[in-house]
Amino acid sequence: MRSIRMFVTVLLLGLVSGATAGAAEEMPTFTKDVAPILFGNCVVCHRAGEVAPMALTSYQAVRPWARAIKDKVVSREMPPWHADPAGSLDFKNDRRLSQADVDTIAAWADGGAPEGNAVDLPALPPIPAGWQIRDLGEPDAVVRMPQPEEIPASGELPMTNYYIRAPWDEPKYAQALESKPGNRVVTHHTVAYIRSGLPPGTRLDEKGLAVRDTSIEVDRNASFEFAQRSVKLTGYAPGKGYKRYPEGAGRVLPPDWYFVLNQHYQPTGKPETDQSELGLWFHDEPIDIDVNEVGASDGISIVEGEEMVAETGRRRPVVPNIPPFTDDWKIVTMKVFPEDTTVFSLSPHAHLRGKRFIYTLVRPDGTEQTLLTVPQYDFNWQTFYELTEPMVFPAGSKLVTVGYYDNSVKNRYNPSPDKEVYWAEQSWDEMFIPFFEYGVATEAPKGSTQD
Repeated sequence: MRSIRMFVTVLLLGLVSGATAGAAEEMPTFTKDVAPILFGNCVVCHRAGEVAPMALTSYQAVRPWARAIKDKVVSREMPPWHADPAGSLDFKNDRRLSQADVDTIAAWADGGAPEGNAVDLPALPPIPAGWQIRDLGEPDAVVRMPQPEEIPASGELPMTNYYIRAPWDEPKYAQALESKPGNRVVTHHTVAYIRSGLPPGTRLDEKGLAVRDTSIEVDRNASFEFAQRSVKLTGYAPGKGYKRYPEGAGRVLPPDWYFVLNQHYQPTGKPETDQSELGLWFHDEPIDIDVNEVGASDGISIVEGEEMVAETGRRRPVVPNIPPFTDDWKIVTMKVFPEDTTVFSLSPHAHLRGKRFIYTLVRPDGTEQTLLTVPQYDFNWQTFYELTEPMVFPAGSKLVTVGYYDNSVKNRYNPSPDKEVYWAEQSWDEMFIPFFEYGVATEAPKGSTQD
């Protein structure tokens, strides 16, 4: 009898031991299971010198954050992606992890975040130093501010334009572009444009600033004239900074035109310096489609049911300020397409009170299609939502965009819910620019709005 009990005990121990060993074998490890997910989706931002607060490039760096990483990916806060898949088209730059990847990270964190075998660790993806575009190597050309700019410790600074003449004598065709601030801490945005000449009546000083011939005044403001005569290329703001174009499409960069780096700085409390730049990667051959970025407005907006029309000489309507303690203030604007137009991407732009945004295509027969819904807009992650396939808007279509703003105490980013909000360039002011990109046959570039 005793021998039978011993046999049963040994058998049960063996079963438990085998089950434990099997569980250990199935437990995800960092080197084999988690590192490929982080290296493929996260280290573009989570690495030294980039915008994310910590590096995720090694087990030693990742292990202290295992529980936090699990929480962020399970809640879908990371990787950041704010388009609602139920109310939006498919986008080729969708950052969301698959459910299998989320489950793997969660199981790894819950299992004690084991490291695994070193031989299973994949190599970090090749990322050129300082550039987010991974697979094209170093830029074919870099355009930078002629000199570092000194930013004071305090004060409200206007946007400033720095002009750099294109150094080539024949057209170039951009395959990809990336705006890179020299100092992310102080740079609210750096936006790159091209234009055929300097503002009328100006010359350049040693910093690349347009100086009036008749005085020492500097033309720092992004004026109506600038917007009408300039073509937007790309821009850095939190969450975005580069563009890539499909085969046969890109940006025409004519010879002897001027690049313009439009800089907006916000003082940090101590003196800073910055020298931002633009990286350019070229197509080997001329392109068929020149991709343009504009705001989806024909100078008409609807606010609280009242139609607002742009005044003569202005790009956008003069709209009322957002009232204090208002949690769902609404504005509607539209763009009419007189001819068939191929659209590549959509991107709503607002500041700290931006709440949610909806893009809707209204076809000539009156049928509607929701293209993009952003239910929780985040000023810190402004994304260009790139259509999986370019979409043709038929002639006579309208692109209707609706924006909602939260100027109440419920908005944790709101610096002053007790004050009405002005439409201006500072982050504590507001903007509503529903950007989109469309293509035209390659000729001289068309005009563009600005950030």
